[in-house]
Amino acid sequence: MHKYTIHVQAFTAQAAHLASVSVPSSSYEDPAVDDAQAPTRVTVYTPTGTSAALRIAQRHLNLIHARIAYTNPGTITRTAADIVYAKARARAESLTPGQRKDESYHDLHSEDDALRMEALTDVMHERDELDT
Repeated sequence: MHKYTIHVQAFTAQAAHLASVSVPSSSYEDPAVDDAQAPTRVTVYTPTGTSAALRIAQRHLNLIHARIAYTNPGTITRTAADIVYAKARARAESLTPGQRKDESYHDLHSEDDALRMEALTDVMHERDELDT
């Protein structure tokens, strides 16, 4: 397992500026940024190499950007991913708790599906509907 620290500029992972260290598999953590409003570094864990680390980092940055665009409209320029997240979030909020739970079992087939699932999970988390 490797822990990658990747520099960020304007919510974009910078391939030229990354560092990695080998860590035990038990050290795994979810991706994290140094500043949720204006990240300059993202940290990811993966056993599969630099390309995977960059994909994971960018996916995480896209999610953070989408959440900011949703919760603070007008503060940043919206992207296509932000729109996907906002539509999925609005849809998730319109469902009943049982419908949200059913939706949470769907498979992910694309990056958009991953954003939709994150939106659903955010709504379920806010409404304390997640199973522990």
